[in-house]
Amino acid sequence: MNVPQQSIHSLNFSSHNMKRFLLFISICFLGFIQESMAQGKGKITGQVIDQAQKIVEFPTATLLKAKDSTLVKGALGDSNGIFAFENVPNGEYIVGISQMGYKKFFSPKIILTEGNYQVNLSKVQVQEESKQLGEVVVSAQKPFIERQVDKTIVNIENSVVAAGSTALEVLERSPGVMVDKDGNITLKGKQGVKVMIDGKISYLSGQDLTNFLRNMSAEQLAQLEIITNPSSKYDAAGTAGIINIKMKKNANIGLNGSATAGIGHGKYLRENASLNLNYRNQKVNIFGNYNWNERRQENTNDIYRYFHNEGETYYAQSRRVGYSYNHALKAGVDYFLSEKTTIGVLINGSTGRWKADSAMTTTTKIVNNQVVQTIPTANNASNPWKNISANLNLKHTFDSTGRELTLDLDYAYYNDQADNSYITQYFNGSNLSSKFRSDSIILNKSVSDIHQYSVKLDYTLPVSKIAKWGMGLKSSYVATQNDLRFFGKKEGSNDILFLTQNSNNFDYKENIHAAYLNYQTKYKKWSFQAGLRGEWTIANGKSLGYATMKDSTFKRNYFQVFPSAFVQYEANKNHTLGLTYSRRIDRPSYDQLNPFLFFLDPYTYQVGNPYLRPQLTNSFELNHSFKGVLSTTISYSHTNDVMSDLLKQNDATRATYQTSDNLATQDNLGITISAPLPITKWWMSVNEFNLNYTKITGNVQNVTIVPEATNYYFNLNNTFSLPNDYKIEFGGWYSSGGLWSIFKISPQGAVNFGIQKTLLNKKATLKFNIQDIFFTNKATAQVKYGNVDISAANTWDSRQARLTFSYRFGNSKIAGARGRSTGLDDEKRRVKNGGN
Repeated sequence: MNVPQQSIHSLNFSSHNMKRFLLFISICFLGFIQESMAQGKGKITGQVIDQAQKIVEFPTATLLKAKDSTLVKGALGDSNGIFAFENVPNGEYIVGISQMGYKKFFSPKIILTEGNYQVNLSKVQVQEESKQLGEVVVSAQKPFIERQVDKTIVNIENSVVAAGSTALEVLERSPGVMVDKDGNITLKGKQGVKVMIDGKISYLSGQDLTNFLRNMSAEQLAQLEIITNPSSKYDAAGTAGIINIKMKKNANIGLNGSATAGIGHGKYLRENASLNLNYRNQKVNIFGNYNWNERRQENTNDIYRYFHNEGETYYAQSRRVGYSYNHALKAGVDYFLSEKTTIGVLINGSTGRWKADSAMTTTTKIVNNQVVQTIPTANNASNPWKNISANLNLKHTFDSTGRELTLDLDYAYYNDQADNSYITQYFNGSNLSSKFRSDSIILNKSVSDIHQYSVKLDYTLPVSKIAKWGMGLKSSYVATQNDLRFFGKKEGSNDILFLTQNSNNFDYKENIHAAYLNYQTKYKKWSFQAGLRGEWTIANGKSLGYATMKDSTFKRNYFQVFPSAFVQYEANKNHTLGLTYSRRIDRPSYDQLNPFLFFLDPYTYQVGNPYLRPQLTNSFELNHSFKGVLSTTISYSHTNDVMSDLLKQNDATRATYQTSDNLATQDNLGITISAPLPITKWWMSVNEFNLNYTKITGNVQNVTIVPEATNYYFNLNNTFSLPNDYKIEFGGWYSSGGLWSIFKISPQGAVNFGIQKTLLNKKATLKFNIQDIFFTNKATAQVKYGNVDISAANTWDSRQARLTFSYRFGNSKIAGARGRSTGLDDEKRRVKNGGN
């Protein structure tokens, strides 16, 4: 049963502490608003240029009090690099300028008086980080969470609290993202999230994707990009949006690298280590890294199933300690054929295993508050996996206008195996001395092979300084082969037999051919972007039962169009408005289509649905930005044929099973407020609040259901840059609960803390953090409709302390004489990655 991993049964914050916590946040917001509303007649203007006297477009300017560096106003420069602060009261100020690729700039003190209330800084010159006079160590730091017009960015690379975490754990601490105990991801209350690796869709789904993210160390990651309304350039898959995981890549000249080792402990130990190497000159970039992690984690699960008509309750309590390890290796080369053409090859692979020994699930049957049966099931499980992927890519820039062509060829192979044994005993009452039937033994072995091929071509054609066309083609082919075999002992026999009625073989093949056209332009204060994407899907599935009567096939052949539109209006320096629309599709994952049965105990199991249809979503967003700092987004989406995890019940056998099915519709209405506040030079506070309403309609086992819920969520992260190269991060998140599919989930939350110290001439970093300090990240859920009445609670090893040491070696400085090609940054998005 999927229960959100970020749910809790009862949050351990006391009422008094919660009020103090909310009061603190309110003071921050009120202080910001009070400062912003202060009026005057002063005006400060300027234009930002670089060392070559070229205009720096769209710089971010901040007006700070000279006395304590608190924020007064924020402004976004225009395409000519011009910024302005208006209605500034008399006083003493400094101006800060920042832009990607440039060092941060702070002006001398500016004094506004009645006689001097207009100041023009004229041309403000900023220095490029990659073109310093002499050699300068790059040490610019980004906040953990950045909010941009079209996406939210989580900067993992320099985060203290992310050290030692997995990619899945970083995701669950990201704004608007929720992860259940099985690794399923929702975004702003909506399922159907697609995960990309360096700009490429990962074809993994379900448990395969979960295992991949769970065994990917945060040390491998640079950023997460959370895109709730993607343009037509992106694959149409993902009705809730896209999460793009950007991997680390070194762009320094010469030989350089880094080594990292970490250890963590909650209830059990976890360890990780990595090595990154990079060699780069004017013609070639050779890079590679190795990552290893190993960990143990305990999970407990309590499920109550109520059969009211029969007066019975079935209570299942399970405890499992899992052990996993993973080795991942990446190697690649980029060759710069010329200043305009780059060709690259990348090979990626990983192998690992997850296992659990002596996991125990005990089911008790209760009638009139008396235990009448006790049924323990012991489970041993082993799940090894391996994968390898390859990418060949070409990028050619035709001229300085930005006209370019990119080509990607990808192949990936994934192999996943599982061996499980279940031994069940059947006792009368609770004293475990008298049996009402003989023990049962069930063994299953499964093998899954996935082959993926894709080719993608993108072309960008500028038609003027303010307008350009984007167009592209993509074709992908996926073939999966799955084999599940059950073996068991029939009652009265000691022989282990092949159970043909339970065994199955499932093959699935899918082709998706796509083309898109996108146009964007500007007119005065208006910006426009419109696109159309078409996707033709051909899919064939075949289920071959070892008992011939179970054979079944299905076919899909459909064409869909996916329009998108974006409009932005810059009313003035303080206010920017935007409106976006997109239509998207979410196709069933491979394991959702797979009709295999997976057992928890004799009364609960999971089964796929090969007849599951894709869901289609229309999404709208209206956003407003105030002074480039405070952003507000109102969103609405409507989904047809919504795919949902359901629990169905057999009253005669008392069995409950989980499956996926299509319900009628789902509506989501939400508002998000984001406020990154530079309170002082040394204190940055990033705050996000989300209010969301969800309503689902559908029919389950001839029962009409209309679950609905309102959920509020906030995410806070504070970074303190202290003297002597110390940095502290403190933050947390809280959610009031809501809907997960048709399950109602309870409130949730966690508080995290981290401290960092740089050492050895800033080449080494020591990080210590504690996750879920108060051990409040626990999960409960309830579902009730028709004759189904089930509640569940989960706990896991969420509170952990971690210590991580990193050391950089080799050429860590950027040579001043080296020129940079503006197109090379896009190469970071060429990596094809995969896993289990």
